[in-house]
Amino acid sequence: MATITNADPYKILFEQDIKTATNIPMVTFISNVEEFVKDKDVENVFKQLQEAYQKYKFFESKLSNNISMLTQRSKQLQESLDIVDHVENKSNESFSVQYELSEGVYSSAQVNEPKSIYLWLGANVMLEYSFEEAREVLRKNKDTVDRQLSESIQDLGFVKDQITTTDVNVSRVYNYDIIQKRKLKLSGKTEEEEK
Repeated sequence: MATITNADPYKILFEQDIKTATNIPMVTFISNVEEFVKDKDVENVFKQLQEAYQKYKFFESKLSNNISMLTQRSKQLQESLDIVDHVENKSNESFSVQYELSEGVYSSAQVNEPKSIYLWLGANVMLEYSFEEAREVLRKNKDTVDRQLSESIQDLGFVKDQITTTDVNVSRVYNYDIIQKRKLKLSGKTEEEEK
């Protein structure tokens, strides 16, 4: 968490120069609430903090879904790599396999001494590769997915920290507002009592 120094007395809510791989801005911890809200309407500060909170919750949801999808994709790529290795190990013999034609529909096939393997690339595209080429393509894709997964996990941790900081900021501004209203109410009563 970053705090604003005296050089820039709490004029911003986000530090635009500190971002994650997905360009999520870092929220600034409001260390001196009185100084931060002195020239601002407290309701507008609340509104701004609530909007920031909602944005971070959206990022959290998006990143959680992304992590789930990337984890699944990484497992699929590892399974594909294992299949390439398995088929290559059986390249000098015949064997039977079951494969999925469509969801829930399977068929059997006899494979006789395979010399290559077909990879489904998506968008109704399937290409034939040698075992080594297939392994290279799959490893490259898996490395990319694993890197994206790692970045997403780091970003999720960052977003959770920002949510916590925003929650603390909301609480501090709320408490400050309550204290100010009480002071105002008490000062109003004492003035009436003096009259």
